Amino acid sequence: MNVSKRLSPGRHQLSRDEVRNNQRNRIFGALETVMSAKGYSDTSVADIIKSAGVSRQTFYELFCSKQDCFLASFGRRQAAVIEAMREAVWTGSPMDRFGSLLRTYLAIMASDQDLSRTHLIGVYSAGSEAIAKRAQMQQQFVDGVAEVFDARSDQDRFACQALVAAIATLVTHALLADDPQVVLDLYEPLVGVAAKLMAER
Repeated sequence: MNVSKRLSPGRHQLSRDEVRNNQRNRIFGALETVMSAKGYSDTSVADIIKSAGVSRQTFYELFCSKQDCFLASFGRRQAAVIEAMREAVWTGSPMDRFGSLLRTYLAIMASDQDLSRTHLIGVYSAGSEAIAKRAQMQQQFVDGVAEVFDARSDQDRFACQALVAAIATLVTHALLADDPQVVLDLYEPLVGVAAKLMAER
């Protein structure tokens, strides 16, 4: 049974945890759908529960606020992105490995642009805790790039940090074009920048 769909009224064979997971996933889906259309600031809890088909009581049993719900959604997305990057091909030269890491990241960002925009852009309206979570995710990306290039000195790690900051900024801007190819087309120029930057270490 696909528990991501709305449950029918009455008796069913799902456990309490499965019901809660169903409700949580529906709320996440609703938050992401509504916020992609209205933005973080203009989205209300009422909008989310209406789209999710859950009661206000259910929402507040799972999340203490709209921000709490957004942070949980962002964290789930963050974990999925990091896991996919860890599963990227880690063989060949450092540039080969970086290329695999970058290609994976760009593909994820391009695959669901509404969701990517909601998290990468909407995060700035969700408060300092949300911005800190984005910085945490970006640092994990930096750590991955540093591992690829065996960057150990402060200067080398700063080069990795600058490279990842450039990637994040360019991807965020590309998402505004609402064309996945614009995001994917960043691959070649970013690989070129990385090759030049890391060769100058």
